[in-house]
Amino acid sequence: MENEVKSLNKKHIIRRIVMAIYCVTIICIMFFVTFHMYVPSQNSLVALSSVCMDAVCTTILIIVISSFAFGNYRSNRTTRLFLGMLTATIWALFLDFLNWAFDGSLEWGTMTYWFTVGSLCMGSILASIFSLYLGSYVEEMHDIREIRPRAAICAVLNVISFILTFILALTGNAFVFVDGHYVTGDLYNLITVIPILTLFYQTGYIIINIKRIGLHDIVAVTGYIGFMIIGVLIEASYNIGTSYVAIAIADIFIFVMLQNEIIATEKRLVEEWKVKSNTDELTGFNNRHAYENDMGILEDNPVDENFVYVSIDVNSLKKTNDTLGHAAGDEMLIGAAECLKKSFSLYGRLYRIGGDEFIALIFADEKQLEFIKKDIRDNANRWSGKMVSALSLSCGYVTKKEAAKMSVRQMASLADQRMYEAKRAYYDSLSLI
Repeated sequence: MENEVKSLNKKHIIRRIVMAIYCVTIICIMFFVTFHMYVPSQNSLVALSSVCMDAVCTTILIIVISSFAFGNYRSNRTTRLFLGMLTATIWALFLDFLNWAFDGSLEWGTMTYWFTVGSLCMGSILASIFSLYLGSYVEEMHDIREIRPRAAICAVLNVISFILTFILALTGNAFVFVDGHYVTGDLYNLITVIPILTLFYQTGYIIINIKRIGLHDIVAVTGYIGFMIIGVLIEASYNIGTSYVAIAIADIFIFVMLQNEIIATEKRLVEEWKVKSNTDELTGFNNRHAYENDMGILEDNPVDENFVYVSIDVNSLKKTNDTLGHAAGDEMLIGAAECLKKSFSLYGRLYRIGGDEFIALIFADEKQLEFIKKDIRDNANRWSGKMVSALSLSCGYVTKKEAAKMSVRQMASLADQRMYEAKRAYYDSLSLI
């Protein structure tokens, strides 16, 4: 076990070192190109704005991806695909950055050509990874397993689009270079239509399943895809590098959404743990831990004169366990809990603090208390189970009005005494029969 932990720690360290080298290398290259190789006079203002947007988005995504490397995130399939999508987006931004940085340069024309080819191909790669991520996310969050094969088909179509993009780019049908600038060719639209159609298909499938998925995730997915399409349309219309910038912003949006989900999940788990740690599993009542906490609060604060401490015990539970079995005994305890809930729940809190021991901390005046005493007797007399036919409860009541000078703990002790007196009277009545 110790060796496995050391191995995992070693993998985490290696992963962080590789990620740090990866991020620092990209940033260093971008700074070097920007300050030593980039010549503003050779580019238009559009190219300059594209370079700046790519640089800013790349830096932000590197910070985001570093948080995965150094943070304690759950390493499941969805998280790994999202991390892969972030990494691919950084590469797309990086290639787009180099493309625009050398745009119009005859000296670096050959390099610009290959940067352009790589930048165009990254669109299909991003769409492929996003298809898989979306399928995995929906399956994990909403247990819709039939979406995975659809996501795989979309990913395959995007891989085919990547191959077509590469072939068309090399043959000059996707774009051609004129004085160091790339000009789109006749088949350029064919390259972009496949990824967009696959994204529309997955979005449509998700919208159809709105009842199973919910509006929150549908708005997030449609917003993400809408952002990408807007970026592509702006770049196609105005020849400014907004496609990958839009995808980067959408990635950041998803990251923020994931953070919110992680926080919400952690809060929910904490609340569930609190409830579980304070709840008796058999009856659903508050347990001894909750009882001690509440007693501490009552001890530290003034108590209303209508406060009543009630100690309750289930009669003949041991005999039932010994003769009919523990299942019958559990039935008696559940029956007792049902009766107590009917009589006391409107007036205060109920606790099971031991095997057959219950406590009620309630607030009731004299008239209400008399009604409660009668009601609990009637409920117990009416109760009948499958294995046990009768139920009897012994109760000890102490009001703050009669024990004004007593602490809550002293009231508890007096209530126990009265409960045991009622219990003895119950067993004495049985011996007379």
